[in-house]
Amino acid sequence: MKIQSVHKNDKLEIVKIEEKNGKCYAYALSSPFYPDGKGGQLGDRGKIGNVDVLAVSERDGFVVHELSGIIEPGIYNVQINQLRRKDIAQQHTAQHILSAAFIEVAEIETVSFHMGEEYSTIDLDIPYVEPEVIEETEDLTNRIVQSCTQVEEILTDVEGAKAFELRKPLSDKIKGEVRLIKIANLDISACGGFHVDNTGEIGVVKIIDLEKVKGNLTRVYFVAGERAIRYFRKYNNVLKSLSRQLTSSIDELNQRVEKILDELREKSSLLSKVSQDYAELLKRTIENSDFVYLEGYTEVGNFLSKIVGNQFLVFYDGSKYIIGSKKYDVRNFVKALIEKFGGKGGGKEEFANYIPNRKLSATDFEAVFSEVYNK
Repeated sequence: MKIQSVHKNDKLEIVKIEEKNGKCYAYALSSPFYPDGKGGQLGDRGKIGNVDVLAVSERDGFVVHELSGIIEPGIYNVQINQLRRKDIAQQHTAQHILSAAFIEVAEIETVSFHMGEEYSTIDLDIPYVEPEVIEETEDLTNRIVQSCTQVEEILTDVEGAKAFELRKPLSDKIKGEVRLIKIANLDISACGGFHVDNTGEIGVVKIIDLEKVKGNLTRVYFVAGERAIRYFRKYNNVLKSLSRQLTSSIDELNQRVEKILDELREKSSLLSKVSQDYAELLKRTIENSDFVYLEGYTEVGNFLSKIVGNQFLVFYDGSKYIIGSKKYDVRNFVKALIEKFGGKGGGKEEFANYIPNRKLSATDFEAVFSEVYNK
């Protein structure tokens, strides 16, 4: 695994301790722990002495380690989580290959990279990417991975870097030593992060989603290495479970789901029509009442509250109260309920919802109705 020498030490000197908001922060001038978010990469985890490292950051010239317990300033042995480093290296080298492949296939530039705990993303400088380009780029990426090409590490300086055709030009902020990561003739980029020694160590790279962001960028979600295996395992289990539940082969699953959704839409439409008809019937039974309290299905309550006349309706659907009237301003009623019984609610002059802290009785509502409207 390719790691800068500063991150290979097994000793760490803590020069200052800060306790804040119940957490302990250990400050060092330099550290073998890679900081979170630097270069888009995840940070290291492990132990300082016998205390777990929860997060790592850079602040005011210090490397700051958030710890699970209290330690004192001094020199400590450290343990770095090597499995995590391997995962980070797989994702990071995969990103270099994927970004270079997008340039090779369609001359699409990567403008940013972010590595998460479950998946990683790159933002492409284009608002839309054709599916064929995604497939061709993914295929090229995996051919490079499977070619088992050596990943080269080149240490030079700013002047020396000018001799190489870098995928992205060096930032003006970079001074002194420059570390380049070279992958065959496909890609060479300045990078301080973790990388595999051989592309074959990545195993596989899979693009899992696309999203338009910031108006003119496309975000590409991907997984690589062990993450890709976990991803395939998870979705394979989901597909097999759905296949068993729906008594359909995986190849016919999409067609089966579409048929079920069509049936649900039909039944939903029928339920809506039946609820509307039932609400019309209920309206006739309450026409001579001033205050009406009913309980039933949400669909019925919603329809009834819209067609109710001068009656004052309180309809409980099992979770909330639907309140409607064309004669009274129901907002005053909801306000009084909240003041007296708590809960929350709101709405318009003729229609509102009220969610109490506990179920109320019809008598409770009648009493508030009388108080508010002087009945």
